[in-house]
Amino acid sequence: MENALVEAFGRLAPRAAYALKFAALVVAAILVVAAVAAAAIALWLRTYAPLDTSGGGKTVFFPAYRAGKPFVASFTLHNSGHFTATVEGLSAAAPESPPWVGPESLLTTASTSTNAPVAHTRPFRPLSLAPGDTTVLVVRFRLACPSRHGRVPSVFADSVQLRYRYLHWFSRTQTVKLPFAVTLRCVGGPLAKP
Repeated sequence: MENALVEAFGRLAPRAAYALKFAALVVAAILVVAAVAAAAIALWLRTYAPLDTSGGGKTVFFPAYRAGKPFVASFTLHNSGHFTATVEGLSAAAPESPPWVGPESLLTTASTSTNAPVAHTRPFRPLSLAPGDTTVLVVRFRLACPSRHGRVPSVFADSVQLRYRYLHWFSRTQTVKLPFAVTLRCVGGPLAKP
């Protein structure tokens, strides 16, 4: 009887070892697939860029330069992503030496039209955009022309850097192309080509 038990156990031992090896291989494969999927999701969430502007074509504005006077223009911001995005503000570029034009602040307006006058603006406060939502924002541009006269190149700005948060943990800054370009011609320079 003892011999029969030893013999039966001897036959089961290789099968049990094979089953354990197979189970370990399946678990390892599942862990590899899960790790690759988690890495892909993390990469996608880090590069998530849901903000865009509405509009076709590109309008070009040529503001009249007056020292110390900003230029303001409105645009419609759209959340084309899958998650609610909380726009936290503008990452303003540091002014460069003249000639220079660049966004310096973000404002809001009571108007829902980008064609409405932007005189009734309010300071910007963070706002949430659900997927598919839009809002009208106003951007104030700083204009700087050199004090010297003569041929000065034209410069333009056609994008803003917006800081936003999504899924409560992720914060990003996204370059959002505007549906217009602000072109600054100081004195006698050629037109900029946005």
